[in-house]
Amino acid sequence: MVEFAVVSEATVPDDLALERSFDLPQSMERTHEWDRFAVEIWVHGQGDSPVDVQDLSLDLSYRTDLSSATAIEFGKSFDGPGSFAIDDASGTIQQLHGSTAGISLPTDQRVLFARVFFEAVPQNGDNVRLDFETGSVGPYSLELQAANLAALNTETDLSIAQAPMPELGIFPVIYDLNDDQRIGMADFSEFVTVFGQSVDTPEDGKAWFADFNKSQAVGLADFSFFVQNFGKDYLDENIQFPTNYPSAWTLPEDGGETGNGDNGSGGTGAGGGDPNNNTGNGGGSSAPPPVFFLDEFQVGVNLPGTNELYQLIFTGVQFEPRVQIERLTGSASLSEGGELAEDEVILTIVLEDEEIYETEIELIFDGEMIDSLSEFNEFSGYITAYVSEVMTAVQGMLEEALTSSSD
Repeated sequence: MVEFAVVSEATVPDDLALERSFDLPQSMERTHEWDRFAVEIWVHGQGDSPVDVQDLSLDLSYRTDLSSATAIEFGKSFDGPGSFAIDDASGTIQQLHGSTAGISLPTDQRVLFARVFFEAVPQNGDNVRLDFETGSVGPYSLELQAANLAALNTETDLSIAQAPMPELGIFPVIYDLNDDQRIGMADFSEFVTVFGQSVDTPEDGKAWFADFNKSQAVGLADFSFFVQNFGKDYLDENIQFPTNYPSAWTLPEDGGETGNGDNGSGGTGAGGGDPNNNTGNGGGSSAPPPVFFLDEFQVGVNLPGTNELYQLIFTGVQFEPRVQIERLTGSASLSEGGELAEDEVILTIVLEDEEIYETEIELIFDGEMIDSLSEFNEFSGYITAYVSEVMTAVQGMLEEALTSSSD
């Protein structure tokens, strides 16, 4: 009997010397597109007595646009000459053939025949793309199939059966919004264009995918997930996902609203697949809501709240991965134009990183009601309180987000 298991990490057998195990490893049912995994092939005897075997071969096929077979290793019991031909263009492994001087396949133990290793290889066309037409994230079946099983011993060909092939579903890395197999500034540019938007259905386009935790809005919790994964690419399988991904993304058949569960803000998990259907299963605490939002304090004059300011800071500064902000300060002043009507209140934000490099951003308070020094002084107490509170709130959010991204 030939059996298969899909595992994220190579199985540690009960008998290390001969790579034998009493139980078939549990297969994971899903994983994300950048996870590296292996298809393990195990064999055991059937009937009342062990079966002697010297030679075993089979063909294996898979969906090649989702992942690539990159390497094969034979089990220690099959220590004779082995051969195989990987044709990733067609998604086939032909004549996976292993031999041995002679082993006896017990009926109560499984012997490892071979491991086939898979990973994303963009150069081969591997890409689990976001479906912007339907809003679906899959899962997309790897469509594993085995064929042409053959076994023999010194006396005759052997009749060999095959157990059902496990089903593996693969999900996209949702932070790679432009599907270029990396999470970078291009994805960040896509994200900020929909930041703050409400999200109801896949018809909302990019916003549907940028609502990573399916809270029906693209907000700070989504930004926190993005920051944690910023700078990673297809070579990094340790991707952090909301706890409700991908279950909360399941599209209802009747076209109604997608359920959002606990909004997925409760924690993150490493991206490796697991047999319990958790793409990511770590724990964590909820991201805090915006601390400060100041509405219009005088007709025609609007000050940005923490939410908007947080977005503008990250839009204006190209943070390097794992950057550390040493200080964030803000101040308000009145610019003096050539004419009275050209005077504007300007909020200046200065960020200093560990290299003592300063980045300065200026935000203009929109309105014409404060256009003189006397009027600015009249509202200076209000503006000073605003600057102090919003800077404190934003700095806390920045520190938390950047600390998470460096873990």
